[in-house]
Amino acid sequence: MNASIFVEGAAGNRLHLVDWGGSGLGLLLLHGMAANTAWWDPVAPLLGGRRVVALDLRGHGDSGWTDGYSLDDYAADVEAVRRGLGWERFSIAAHSLGARIALRCASNGAPLDAAALLDFYAADWPGRAVPSGTRSQPAYADEDSIVARFRLQPPGTLLDEAGLRALARRGVRQGPDGRWSWKFDWRVVSQAVDWDPGEPSRAAIPVLLVRGEASETMPRAAFKSVLNALPDARGVEIPRAHHHVTLDAPRECAEALGSFLDSIPSRS
Repeated sequence: MNASIFVEGAAGNRLHLVDWGGSGLGLLLLHGMAANTAWWDPVAPLLGGRRVVALDLRGHGDSGWTDGYSLDDYAADVEAVRRGLGWERFSIAAHSLGARIALRCASNGAPLDAAALLDFYAADWPGRAVPSGTRSQPAYADEDSIVARFRLQPPGTLLDEAGLRALARRGVRQGPDGRWSWKFDWRVVSQAVDWDPGEPSRAAIPVLLVRGEASETMPRAAFKSVLNALPDARGVEIPRAHHHVTLDAPRECAEALGSFLDSIPSRS
């Protein structure tokens, strides 16, 4: 069973979390850009033996929108969540944008025991560029119309059509005017690009780096470079999975995360 809870974020914003329960050490799950806690739904129930909580990042899902979406802003929200949950220490498992946030938390001295970083994009890699700019907030006349527009970014996935449609419905809301829009503030895209290429080398905690075998977001060369830069790291490649590894291979992800976290002694 899981339950929605809310805590106050660093900017006074409301942060939505899905509490999966458990009585073990705290594990905070972070999703990627334009996603929400639903990306962790296939994995979270498989992470037994710990207190598992998934966060809707500010500007995403059922969390409030703000004017600031830098990595430091997100990291400040993570600290607010830690305090709100009463955790002294905790671990993070984070995908894509969430992984960059986790690295920023580690660089800022968050009381982390460990971090699992899943298929994230390091913005300084040659020939790659993080999308920038702003977009208007599109709205649609009915739920079916907006759901039909849903596409994963990047689009590669092993998820079937029914799974994609169910995921899409978790990411839309109906406004007071009756029209439907995404649960995502497009201003995020132009702000969450303050990547520091030196951050992996400053992550003074055990790290698991996970890559989907078919991912184009984290090419194998980038995966190896980040792995070499991290002071205390191990790497896992998930067979056949694309960028959205929690959707493509939830059981394999859970097994990799569980094995890694079980090997880390708590410093609490």
